[in-house]
Amino acid sequence: MIRILLTVILPMALPASVYFLWFANERRRAIAAGTPETMPRLGDVPWFVLASAGIAIAAVVLFATSIYSGDEPGETYVPPHLENGRVVPGTSK
Repeated sequence: MIRILLTVILPMALPASVYFLWFANERRRAIAAGTPETMPRLGDVPWFVLASAGIAIAAVVLFATSIYSGDEPGETYVPPHLENGRVVPGTSK
């Protein structure tokens, strides 16, 4: 579950999180400056751009994970099996 969180959900949510942090900061700044007419509006959120950026970042993370993790090329996977009544975890040899 943590792998899915770190490689898919977090990268997809990153652009929206950064945008909404900026959004909250700009609203706070406009209120403090006394110019509420310059505040960004929630209806102007660029959802398509945020979703596209999130998908692109998640794709890059998944690609990098597939390249830089895993077993060495040419190794053979030995699935979990029973030996003397005990389960031996799967390994690569």
